[in-house]
Parts: sequence; C-alpha cells; structure tokens
Amino acid sequence: MLKFGFAVIAFACAPFCAMAQENPLEKTGVNPDAPRNFNSYTPRVTPTLISRQDAPKIDGDLSDPVWQRATRIDEFYQVDPVEGASPSQPTLVYLTYSKKALYVGIYAYDDEPDLIRRSQMERDPALQDDDAVRVMIDSFGTFRDGFFFGVNPNGARSDALIENGSNFRDEWDTIWDVKTKVVEDGWIAEFEIPFQSISFDPALDEWGLQIIRTVRRRNEEIRWSNINRARDRIDLTNPGRLAGIDGLEPGIGLEAQLFVTGAGVYDWELDETDFTLDPSANIFYKITPSLTGSLTFNTDFSDAPLDQRQVNTGRFSLFFPETRDFFLQDAAIFEFGGEVFRRTQNGLPLFTRRIGIVDGAPVDIIAGAKVSGKQGPLNIGAIATRTGSSDALNIDGQYLTAARVSTNVLGESKAGLVFTHGDPEGVSDNTVAGADFQYKSSSLIGVGTLLADFVYLRSFQDGVSDDLFGAAIDYTGDKWGSNFVIREIGENYAPELGFANRSGIRQYTGFVRRRWRPETGPIRSYTLGASAQAVTDLDDEVEDRFAQGFLDVQTNADDTLHLEFERGFLDIRELFDIAGEVPVAVGEYRFNQYEVNAEMTRARPIALGAGVRWGGMFDGDFLSVVGSVSFRPNRHLSITGDYDYTKFSLPGGEIGIHIAAVTTTVAFTPRMFINTDIQYDNISEAFSYFSRFTWEPRPHQEVFISLGHSAMIERERFPQSFRSQGSSLALRLGHTLRR
Repeated sequence: MLKFGFAVIAFACAPFCAMAQENPLEKTGVNPDAPRNFNSYTPRVTPTLISRQDAPKIDGDLSDPVWQRATRIDEFYQVDPVEGASPSQPTLVYLTYSKKALYVGIYAYDDEPDLIRRSQMERDPALQDDDAVRVMIDSFGTFRDGFFFGVNPNGARSDALIENGSNFRDEWDTIWDVKTKVVEDGWIAEFEIPFQSISFDPALDEWGLQIIRTVRRRNEEIRWSNINRARDRIDLTNPGRLAGIDGLEPGIGLEAQLFVTGAGVYDWELDETDFTLDPSANIFYKITPSLTGSLTFNTDFSDAPLDQRQVNTGRFSLFFPETRDFFLQDAAIFEFGGEVFRRTQNGLPLFTRRIGIVDGAPVDIIAGAKVSGKQGPLNIGAIATRTGSSDALNIDGQYLTAARVSTNVLGESKAGLVFTHGDPEGVSDNTVAGADFQYKSSSLIGVGTLLADFVYLRSFQDGVSDDLFGAAIDYTGDKWGSNFVIREIGENYAPELGFANRSGIRQYTGFVRRRWRPETGPIRSYTLGASAQAVTDLDDEVEDRFAQGFLDVQTNADDTLHLEFERGFLDIRELFDIAGEVPVAVGEYRFNQYEVNAEMTRARPIALGAGVRWGGMFDGDFLSVVGSVSFRPNRHLSITGDYDYTKFSLPGGEIGIHIAAVTTTVAFTPRMFINTDIQYDNISEAFSYFSRFTWEPRPHQEVFISLGHSAMIERERFPQSFRSQGSSLALRLGHTLRR
C-alpha cells in the first residue's frame, strides 16, 4: 500500500507541473525593458568597503559622506499586483560594509507621503500591515535558510530566522540597529547589521541577498530579485548575490548575555509570598565564523510570551510552538524532514519545547550547551542539557541530547541525519535516529518550485524499536499548486524528545489548487482548490477520511473570503471525551460540514473578522463561531480581541466552549513598549493576565518588567466567581558583552 502511495504522488503531480509552464509575463503592464526570463535573472552587487571610522551614524539620515561612496541599487520590479512591471514608486538602496558590519541605506521615494501607512511601533510588528522594507541574508548559500531584518517608517524593527524557505521565526532577536525618517518625498531606513549577529560561511564567494519593499495603500510588493509571485516573500529560492564580502573581522566571536532577575510570587490561596533573586547567562562563542558554541546557565525564560489558549476537543494532544531564544538560535540547522512535517508535526524527532517543559509545566534548565553552524560541507547542530528535578511533577533531573548533521547536495537540495537521546520525564531509556533527503528544484519545471522530501526514523525505547517512513512532493506555482504527503508511523514509534500524538497509522494527504488573477476590477485573485486525507491502521483499515473543496477570494486591499465544504468519516475505536466532558461512543460516523470566513485587512485602523463552521459531528450537531477585531487608532496603541465559540450537541451530551483573548500594545518609542495578554476559557476556567514592559536603552541593554495574575472563574457562576490564585512581579536587567 505504501509503495502504491509513492507511485500516486509521482503520477498526480505530473499534470500540474505541465500546466504551470504558462508564462506569467505574457500579459499587459509588464516592463518592456525587464528581463523576460526571471527564472534565470540573478542580480549581483558588490558593496563598497569602508573603514570602521567612516561608518555612517545610524539616524535615518543619508547625508553622511560615506553614502556617496556606497554601491547603489535602483532596479526593482513589481511582484504584486503585476509581476515584472515597473514599481509605482522608485526605490534607491545604498550598500557598504566595514569589517565589522553591513550597512544598508534605503530611500523609499513616495509621491504621496501623507498616505504612507505606519500604524505600529513595537518590536516585531506585523510588517504586512504597513509600508515596509526588508533585507534578507543567506550567508550559507543554502537557498533555504536566512536572516531577516525589516522595518516600517516608524522604526518598528522586525528580526527573524527564515527556516527552509517557509518558516518565519520572529521569536528570535539579535543585536542590530535601524533608524527611519519620513521626509517630504518618501521615507528613509538606515540599517547596521553586525557580522557578529549572524553566522556565515567565510569560504563563500557570494551570499544570498534579497531586498523587498511594500507600498501598503496599493498592496504592492517590490523586489530586487526572485521576481516570481509564486514564491513567498521569505522564499530564498533565487536571491540576488552579495559579492566581495571578505576579510571580515567580527572579533574573537565571544558574546555573553548576562541577566539578573528579581521576582516575587504571591499565592492568594495560601497567603504566602516567595521572593527570589537569580542570575542567569547565555554565552555564545564563534568557534569559526560559521560555527557557534553556546552555553546557558540557570536559564531565564521570563520574557517568553503566553502560549495561545487552546482547548482540546479531539483525541490527540495539541502542538504548541517553541518561543524561547536559546533554542531558536540557529534553529534552521536543526530543521528535519521538510514538507513531511511542515503541516503535521506528528512524529517529529526533535521538538525543543520538550526540554524544560513537562506536561505544560516549566522545569529548571540547570545548564545547557549547543554547537550550531557549518563546518566545511556539513551543517552541524548538537545540543545537550541538564534539567532540574521537580517535586510537583515527581521527576528527577535529566540529561537530554540531540544532534543534527546535513550537507547541501545537487545545488538546492540537502541530505542529513538526526539523533536524539533522553526522556524529559525520566520514565524510559529513549533514542531516536534517522535520515532525510530534501530535494528542491526552482527551474526544473518552468516558473514553479518543486520539492520532494523523504524521511526514515527509528526509535529505540526500553528494548522496543519501531519506524516512521515519510515522503512528500510539493509543486508551487502562481496558477497551479499541489502537495502530496504519505507517512507510516509504527505502533511503538516513540520520540520522547520530539512530538508524536498518534502512532500505528498510515496517512495519505493530497492538495490541488488553481488561482486566477483578473486584470481589472476590485479582486486580486480567486483560488479554487480541493484536498483529501485518509488515515488507516497498519492493516489498511480506514480510521479517518476527509475530502474538502474550497474557494478563496482576495481583494486588491487584501481583504479575504473563504468558503469550504467538507465530507468526513471517522471510525472511533476507543471511547473519548470532548474537552474531558462529553463522551463520544465507539462507532463509525459520517458527516458534512460547511464554512464561511471573511477577514478585513489589518492595514485598516479598524479591522473585523468573522467566521462560522457548521454541520454534523458524531451523530450530532457541530457549530463554531469565531470573531476578531483589531483597533489601531495611532502608532502608539494597538488592541486586538479574539473570541472563539464551539458547540457540540451530541447523543452523549452538549457542551459550549468559549475562548477569549485580548492583546494590547502601548508603544512609547520603537525601543520602549508594553505588551499585555489576557486569556480565558470556560473549560479549564482559567483566567490569565500577563503584562511585559520592555525597554532597550541601547541595542545591547535591556530592562524588562513583567506582571502576571492568574485566577479561576467558575462558568456556572460567571462573572461573580472570580477567585485569584497567584500574582507575580519580576524585574530583569540584561546586558550583552561582545568581543
């Protein structure tokens, strides 16, 4: 059956690849002077070398004399709305570098400066909602992974890791500087990116470089390279080339992040107060410019944001993403499996959130060491940690280790190995080992990108071993797209340092879509698609089966409408309870569901979103209603409210699930802001409040204050039953030393 699935993938993808040969430049509005074959269009630039003493002052003003000597870029092309067309607004980029840092000056001309959208000021804003410029660097020549630096006209900074051309890890923060200024004919951004803030391969003659500008009021995207709207904004498939970067002197490569945290916790039920004063440190040392060693001591995660509130209404455990800085550093090195795990993480061999968090509760990390980067042809990642014991969880301290090695092959592809050892709960002796091959071609079949991923993993636990096999093929073009994944997970496959919530299955998924782009009118695109999924046991008996059809509509302003129909089948073989309360009996269930969802772009000062999904489920009725509102009256204030109501009316009972969240940001400057998260759900009856004040007086200094409060609100007596449980206040001072 599994071999048949591989054959189906190869056969099914072929017609869509052929259809994608249509040339998107055969349309009106294309720049007649533009290169006709953007698949092979690769601009190159060699920045001017300057002395450290001549480095520009980062103030959003390009009047420094050094900018007159800088290399300039002025050839940009639209990707949206008209691929290959001349931009509506010109852009001029200046590039220069010293042996310590890369300097980028961007003059974003605008003939209507009063209409420049700049609604945010906090760190890591939603840049897609504002005018913005972005600089992306692939300093290892992977054509997959990179470093992202972006800013809007208010100077609101965004930095992130790009992983495998699709994952955007904006939880990652590093030291860099940027200033902006709005002027009478546009706006200016001035970047300083220290080479010590990124890893790089000194043996490379050229780095990958992408520069992107968005003009929000036109929903227009302008790029320097990768002129193909089938490729996502952060896709580094065909970046421009940054040449001549050599002789760098990033110092001895030592970085010490030193913190001291004073915290007080008050238990309302016991009327007890606990005070602590804890030092902590993260030490990074660049063994080579491309290989970093990291140490962490008494690791402090007080600045990690709250997890988004979820209520489990199904049979399998939920997935929460990693948000902690130490584990995000060079996270792309540890990426494994590509498309096999991109949409469904079940079976993932390494999930760093399992380190220091057990059953949702934090566990101290006494110490940790990590090596990540590149050595010769190899991409290397290794991590070892010692966690503390927990009386509350009844677990002892554990040693946990993982390693990932890969190498680039066939130009854009890579092959590698992975290894993990340890059980965070200490109940088993667990090891996982495996290999993957990730094939990529951006030119094999015309204007799209073809990915093919193959995975084999084997776990060993207390004398019992089992396997995971997986394969995926993905074609992404502007008009046509398709994705097919198959995997087999053995009954005893157990990655204790990874993530697995369902074993003993074979899973088959498929997806096909077609997009149309009207040349006139208010609609930017229509997308019609279909998807299907089947899950069987290892005897090929069907457990789950779903088939969906959908229509997506996107307006020129970026408002969206989604319509969907789903036909489903579930074979429930063990009794389970929805949200722990309403039983679902063993049996076979068939159902139809329908969905309508509409969202306004959050580029508007007030944006609304609403959706409803309804139909049958478990021989009863299902209803889900979601709503959201975003309010940004000015650049200093942002308020977002989200509400989710889900109702099951089943033979075993009825339940209504309410989840509410309010997020606010008050930004005083781009370096001083307060973020507040309030969440509640009526199943756990848990109310949480978490407010974080962050101030960076300088790029290497931090003042962080957090205030938290937790309470229980009994749903039968809401709102009179508010019962406080705990309050916390923490002050953290941080300073980063670099040599």
